[in-house]
Amino acid sequence: MKNKSHLIYYLNVIIPAVFLFLLGSFSIIFPGPGVSLVEKRKLSPVPKLSLKAIFKEKYMDSLDLYFADNFASREAFVKLSFKLKQNRGIHSDEVAIYHPTENSTTIHENTDTSKVNLSDTTNAVAVNDTTEGESSKGVFILKGRALELFGGSQKMSTLYAEMVNEYYEKLKDSVRVFDLIVPSAAEFYLSEKYKKLSNPEKPIIDTIYSQLNKGVISVDAYSEIASHKNEYIYFNTDHHWTGLGAYYGYKAFCKSAGIVPMKMEQMEKRTRKDFLGSLYWLTRDEKLKESGDSVDYFVYPGKFTTVKYVKKNQSKALPASLFVEFAEGANCYSVFLGADYPLMKTETGLKNGKRVLVVKNSYGNPFATLMAAHYEQVFIVDYRYYSGGLLDLIKENKITDVIFINGVFSANTPSHIKDTKNLMYGKVATVKTTKKIKG
Repeated sequence: MKNKSHLIYYLNVIIPAVFLFLLGSFSIIFPGPGVSLVEKRKLSPVPKLSLKAIFKEKYMDSLDLYFADNFASREAFVKLSFKLKQNRGIHSDEVAIYHPTENSTTIHENTDTSKVNLSDTTNAVAVNDTTEGESSKGVFILKGRALELFGGSQKMSTLYAEMVNEYYEKLKDSVRVFDLIVPSAAEFYLSEKYKKLSNPEKPIIDTIYSQLNKGVISVDAYSEIASHKNEYIYFNTDHHWTGLGAYYGYKAFCKSAGIVPMKMEQMEKRTRKDFLGSLYWLTRDEKLKESGDSVDYFVYPGKFTTVKYVKKNQSKALPASLFVEFAEGANCYSVFLGADYPLMKTETGLKNGKRVLVVKNSYGNPFATLMAAHYEQVFIVDYRYYSGGLLDLIKENKITDVIFINGVFSANTPSHIKDTKNLMYGKVATVKTTKKIKG
């Protein structure tokens, strides 16, 4: 009997040890993909073994992180965890409210998980990137649609208007300066019952426009979008507008710029299916997964040569495209421009002397693709990543039109206003893009 008790003790030690050994060995021999599809983030890599790492860089801590991130069937356990958390408490078939945790904020423009390139983990963006500002109280799920609740203020509106005015004062009448602010889905799809959860967006947009210098051309995208609110102009699961929504914003711009917009029949509609966007990945709400999305984009005739300037070397042009048609799954929104590059330039073959600079974040990507139909050259700057000076870029390339385009959240977020203002003279030495692009 005593020997039997000893055997049980031995088995209690040996079986878990063998299991842990096999699990650890399996994780090393068959490493994971490096990126969590469920959490939309880069997983901890295998730490490099060296004496320096052991004695100075907490090698064992790094090894613990690796195994915690890469054990076998981890994705299945994470999915189960999300499902269990979601089914706790009392539930409503109509609504759900998600508030950001201490280490995770709502997505809007700084945390663009729809653009996480799962095949290139060096560009992966985690869901816990932080965005400062008075821009969101939470995410509201209403009948299978995710809505960010707006908390903008008059103070932020003034700061944004002052930033655009400062650019105009430097440029004066050498170029036309446009400002286009896009309302969010919450402005149109919150029912009367829940309207008080989110601040009205039109008064904020109107306040910004009222404070702009008379020389700045404000674009009334709000009215054009509102007249089409029953169409598929915002995603169910993502914080961006759709390709169709961007088309209506483009129509509003054309009206302000004195341009004849392309008609739908002049373009070919193409679709990328099975898209789950940023707000789904933030909440993992099952009703959003059921609703799902597709990404429509509109391709028009023309031969365009596009290049991009990436983060590591913003002085070297690399081949690019206005539409990246292999984008799929969670990356479907990347069909517009491919990603958020610091700078892109398109030569269109038009000979009308018109050159445009679009200053944007990811919200402006689908809008920017439509500019090549009207301008000889199209420059696209993402103010979050570009390090050159916008004033120099405008002068050296003889830009004729400058368009500041932002979602209403970005126009009310201090970090976005500051980032755009800081590009006036550049974060570092000005990027030169004056050479004619061959191709």
